Parts: sequence; structure tokens; C-alpha cells
Amino acid sequence: MKKIDESEVLNMASTIQVRVEDELKSKSDAPMTEAEMLAKLEKSREHGMFRDADLVVSDMRLKYGL
Repeated sequence: MKKIDESEVLNMASTIQVRVEDELKSKSDAPMTEAEMLAKLEKSREHGMFRDADLVVSDMRLKYGL
């Protein structure tokens, strides 16, 4: 049986933590607060990636049955 030293354990724990954090960040279906939504919209505007508001509202109504 192979012995695992402390640095290997710490490295594995760090790798797992990064993977979990990345997965949490990539959850596009996670609910957003109003402040998070506004911040995301502002960031999109800064980068020139935006859509017509009427289309966004229409998509949200279809997706969430509003």
C-alpha cells in the first residue's frame, strides 16, 4: 500500500475545492437576486454583449411560465 504524505493530501484537497468552486460558479440555472441580475446586466453592457430588453423579458416569461 502506498503512503501518501501530507503535501499530497493538501494538494488533493485544494484540487477538490477548486473543482467544487468552479462547479458552483457555472450553475447557470441557480437563482439570482435582483442585485446580482443588475450587476450581470451592467457587466454585459460594458462588454457590448446585450440584448433588447423586450426579448429578454419575453424569454424569461416563456422559460419560467410568467
